[in-house]
Amino acid sequence: MAMSPGTIVGGYRIIRKIGAGGMGSVFLADHPSLPRTDALKILSAELSRDPEFRARFEREANLAAGLDHPNIVSVYNRGEEHGQLWIAMQYVEGTDAAAELARDPNAMTPLRALRITTEVGKGLDFAHHRGLLHRDVKPANFLLSETYGDDERVLLTDFGVAKSTDDASELTQTGSFLATIAYAPPEQLAGGHLDHRADIYSLACAFYKLLTNQNPYPATQPAMVMMGHLHEPPPRPTSVRPGLPPAIDYVIARAMAKNPNERFATCREFTDAVAAALVPGSHPTGNHTSPTYPIQTPAQWSSSARTEAFTAPANSGSAPKNSKRKLTLSFGALAAVVAVAAGIGIWASGGGSPASAPAPTTSTQATGSPIEQARAANPAFAGKTVLMVDVDADNKVATYLGGTLPTKFLEDLGLIYNFNYTKTGEEPSPRPVTTSSERLDAAEDTYILAVRSDAKAGGGGLLGLPFQITGSRATVIPIDDPITVTAIRTWTSSSEQTLLSRLVPILQSRIK
Repeated sequence: MAMSPGTIVGGYRIIRKIGAGGMGSVFLADHPSLPRTDALKILSAELSRDPEFRARFEREANLAAGLDHPNIVSVYNRGEEHGQLWIAMQYVEGTDAAAELARDPNAMTPLRALRITTEVGKGLDFAHHRGLLHRDVKPANFLLSETYGDDERVLLTDFGVAKSTDDASELTQTGSFLATIAYAPPEQLAGGHLDHRADIYSLACAFYKLLTNQNPYPATQPAMVMMGHLHEPPPRPTSVRPGLPPAIDYVIARAMAKNPNERFATCREFTDAVAAALVPGSHPTGNHTSPTYPIQTPAQWSSSARTEAFTAPANSGSAPKNSKRKLTLSFGALAAVVAVAAGIGIWASGGGSPASAPAPTTSTQATGSPIEQARAANPAFAGKTVLMVDVDADNKVATYLGGTLPTKFLEDLGLIYNFNYTKTGEEPSPRPVTTSSERLDAAEDTYILAVRSDAKAGGGGLLGLPFQITGSRATVIPIDDPITVTAIRTWTSSSEQTLLSRLVPILQSRIK
């Protein structure tokens, strides 16, 4: 059906075309009865004739229409005209984050990128709590409007054309991939089971793009981009923009972990960690409770899987075992993937697990909480005294204080935290070590955990550690895995799980 100004679709009168993608086109249209204009998305005739797609479209458009949030574009109506499906949405006058970045990269400051990502994250968390996934989070879907008081309003769009989690694979029966590869999580590229953490990965990729004006894996061939997501270490923003604080590298490393279990549990946790990294002294105090929606853990993402650190070889990672087989797609097939990837975004129902999907990882025999189980499994920890210190990018040393969440985690494992470093009153932790000649007060039979992100960190060695640490009589255990470092420095509801899977094995090998 030809669309031109004046054409009537579902009672809407077309004004002009405002966008197009692999799934169809978007038009500005007059509402049938109200004095307002809406965005009318008309899907291609080919997709509209697909019975499977039609059923999914109707189901997911209905779900998306139930979302009412200030950071989500509203879905008003849906229907069919001359054999083509359409969906009517809120029209937002302005631009999108991708276009704004292309227009003037200098206008996309780190704090503006953070604010845009934070607002989008609010909408995503809202949807996730209602069992919906977006599955195509990218800057082009972040709409920016200047008509919201003095602030730039941010809305997430392109939902209502969704793929349900009833479908075990992200490949349709015709082999069309419904996502944008540049921002797609590894489990999606590998055709695995998805949950809300796939959107968090994509949100981190989108933030990286806004922050650096570069895709996380900026290869020209789609296959190489896919290989990056599946096997390459997370990118470092500071390698593109050296002026950024090094802490941002560790936040991105955690948010883009290959293993979903090692990512932030919510978008709010991610954006709070970004704020803490970008704004010195910023410690967001929002509610960091565990998500109320179910977290399903397929077998290939068991908690024992590990994401490689920055120093890992390119062919390492925690991607699903069948990921390499997935990449045997011909370049012709990949070209088709990219053609569809440019299309209109996708939301999905996050409730329920398909019968064919891997079963969640659960423990039916072990008793007690995970940390109690870890304590019982490591009797060597009992009675051992530890001190945890922080070494930042400038090689400055600070000591974590007893009575704080990171040190309480160590005590819950059965360790004794060094009594010489106890928090008093509202004293911030970690406490800076003021002189370079000051040795840490740790006895010979105790342990020092050196949480480091200095220039020589990496590989688990002691090289480059300051004298305050190496001059001590205690046994020094370096902690320089980016995900573990971030979990300790930016404590969230998922930090305990991360440290159980990544820190405890290190302690097991060193504390005797």
